[in-house]
Amino acid sequence: MTEELQILWSLHGLDEQLATLNAALHRHPVQRKSLSDRVGAERTRLEGYKQQVAAKQVKRREIERDVEALQVEERKFQSQLPMVKKNEEYQALLHEITASKARRSERETELLLLLDEEERLQGERPELERTLAGVESEAASRGREIDAEEQREREQAGVIEARRDAFLARLPAATRARYERIRGSRDGRAVVPIVKGACGGCYRGQPPQVLQEARRSDRLLTCEGCGRLLVWPPDAV
Repeated sequence: MTEELQILWSLHGLDEQLATLNAALHRHPVQRKSLSDRVGAERTRLEGYKQQVAAKQVKRREIERDVEALQVEERKFQSQLPMVKKNEEYQALLHEITASKARRSERETELLLLLDEEERLQGERPELERTLAGVESEAASRGREIDAEEQREREQAGVIEARRDAFLARLPAATRARYERIRGSRDGRAVVPIVKGACGGCYRGQPPQVLQEARRSDRLLTCEGCGRLLVWPPDAV
């Protein structure tokens, strides 16, 4: 294998490592969003609970005002009874008192049911708050782990990039430019091995003549399918 092909094969290994690291780096924003979404869902759940409780409280105060107003109405009617002289008027007032008591009884029943519902809801709050706190704590911990993983991977990528630059500097200018052009258009993989008679990039089968020349490893070969540089792996039989 010529020195040029040896350098390109070394670049192939470094590019594969970079591709793996870049894929890992791309997953971190997705992981952070997943954590954020989970925390957001629990916060929304707690907020929805609070709104539900607030609505119940508004309804309760409304019923309490109605009950109080009906009590005032009953007392007014009761105070008028001694002053009524005619039996028809007296019966009419009794009818109003009975109707007011019935309405008050209905509203008091609604109030009792609402108080029971409020009490049930209040019992749910501690669990909701514990769940949110747990999710927030877990998200913060996992977020720190992701930050550390990302930093390590970026440092590793930096080391590999430096090694890649060193190998690139040893290539002839024309080959270097060709390699960089292919790498930029092929997802960071410019050099691929021949595997089972096919291009290791696009998996296109190679003609017998190309395979024979590749075995000799004495010149650059290009896949007609994807344009990548082909190398017969040094350890291949």
